Amino acid sequence: MKTNILFSLRSVSEKIGQSKLLTFVSCLALSWLYAICSQIIIPLPFNLVPISLQPLPLLLAALLLGRYAVVSYGLYLAQGAAGLPFFAGMQGGMLRLLGPTGGYLMGFGVAMLFLAAVRSYKPASGMLTFAKVLCAAIIYFSMGLAQLAWFVPADKLLASGLFPFIIGDALKLLIVTFIVQCINKK
Repeated sequence: MKTNILFSLRSVSEKIGQSKLLTFVSCLALSWLYAICSQIIIPLPFNLVPISLQPLPLLLAALLLGRYAVVSYGLYLAQGAAGLPFFAGMQGGMLRLLGPTGGYLMGFGVAMLFLAAVRSYKPASGMLTFAKVLCAAIIYFSMGLAQLAWFVPADKLLASGLFPFIIGDALKLLIVTFIVQCINKK
């Protein structure tokens, strides 16, 4: 059954690439899934950045679907920047990309590009998969903290943009690794 899931994902990915209309519709639908997942948040009192489910589907999609996941994220960002309520807390608009959480939003895209580039169709070990998603997390946290630094004093930067998220993101990375390993097992 697990082999069938992996085969199905690969065949879907191949079919998507064969039709431009199907590619666009699939990427648009995936961008809407990203929007839904970005609404699953836990606002933190006295903090500009909420805890979000968003990294989990983004990292998972990048590892499983590669460039289609990245294109879908680009559509997600474009729709959100255009004003659709796609960003956390049903927010939208260009100011969200330029605000305190904008670095994380852009960082997710760069992290997904990284994962799409280093993913392979051959099953990787659990440690290698975890190392890939850990590097992706370092990318999005680095970019998020860099932009958040414009809005938060330096002495409170890590307390606002990193420390509250370490446990949750570590759990998300483990879940992504576990799912990818389950799908890749023959």
